[in-house]
This record gives sequence, structure tokens and C-alpha cells, in this order.
Amino acid sequence: MPRLNLTEAETRTLILDEADRLFTEIGYDKTTIADIARACGFSSANVHRVLGTKGVINRAIAERKLAGKIEHLREAVEAVEGAPMRLRALYATVKQINQETFIEHKRVHQMVAAAIDERWEEVQRYRSRLKALSREIIAYGVERGEFNVPDVDKAASAVHSSGVRFCHPLLCAEMEGEPDDTDVDVWLEFVLRGLGQRVS
Repeated sequence: MPRLNLTEAETRTLILDEADRLFTEIGYDKTTIADIARACGFSSANVHRVLGTKGVINRAIAERKLAGKIEHLREAVEAVEGAPMRLRALYATVKQINQETFIEHKRVHQMVAAAIDERWEEVQRYRSRLKALSREIIAYGVERGEFNVPDVDKAASAVHSSGVRFCHPLLCAEMEGEPDDTDVDVWLEFVLRGLGQRVS
């Protein structure tokens, strides 16, 4: 049924919502612009006019999902007190999100894998935001006297690089259940010592 009287922004949101649903249910490769248009009650030409190609739609969905992921991570971080606990919340939560996506939404995981492989700008921005969150937590810990590091930027880079196993969706999927996998708490113990925090 045609959707009437929608603004350009509402039309764009509807297209992204329906495309996201179809990508999740039947997969990106099997979804066509005609499928998306039909779900929206539009013509294919209208979908092309508003958002362009299926690839553009996919990238817009990725941007929205990754922005939502950062918001979720920030909420998890701000829900606890103390820099050590905030650092744990960040990396434990991002690991949990990646595991849930791989197990429960394999088609979404495939889309994410493609985005990483093709080095989309949206993924690069997400990585920068994730690293910035680590930096915020470390700076917060230094300010509170919980951490003792001479260079917050270098510390954030080191922590972010060492925690990539928990942040990278493909590594999360590959390492899950492996005997040599690293637990967040084991990793965190070493990280906290490197940040000048005595671990009892």
C-alpha cells in the first residue's frame, strides 16, 4: 500500500528500516531494490531517488547500527563507577554485542564482515569512536588518581590495540570457544598494571 505525505527524512528512515529488516531476515545478497520498494509501498525509482543504490543503503544501515553500538557502549560505561570498572564495561560489552550478533544474527554478521573487509569509512569512524571512548576512560582514571600514565593518547592506543580481540567481530567469532582464547578479566588485569593500577 503506497505511503503518502511522508517527508524526505521520513521516507529515508522508512527505506532504511525496511531494508534493515530484509537484510536481517533474508540476507543482503538476496534482497533487491524491488523487495525494499515493495515493503515500503514505493516504486523502485523512488527508492533510488532517495538513497541511490543498494550499496549506499547498506552503508547507511551500517552507519546507523554502529552509531547505536557506540551509544550502547557509552551507556554501559557510564552505568559504573571508577575507571577500571568502566574499562571492563567497555570491552566486556563490545565483546558481548559481537558474540550476540554472530550467534543470533548471522546475516548481519556477514554484512559487518563485508564492511570490515572493504574498509568502509563508516567502520573507520566507529573504530575511532571506540578508541576515543578508551581514551576518555583512561583520562578519567588519571584525573581520579586511579591510573598513572605519562601520555594518555599513547596509553589509549596501546589499550585499544591490545583489546582488538574483543572489538573485532571476525576475531570474536573465530576465537569463541577456543582453548587459547583470552577472557576479558585476564586481559584487564594486565592492562590495569600497565596503566599503573595495582591489582589485588
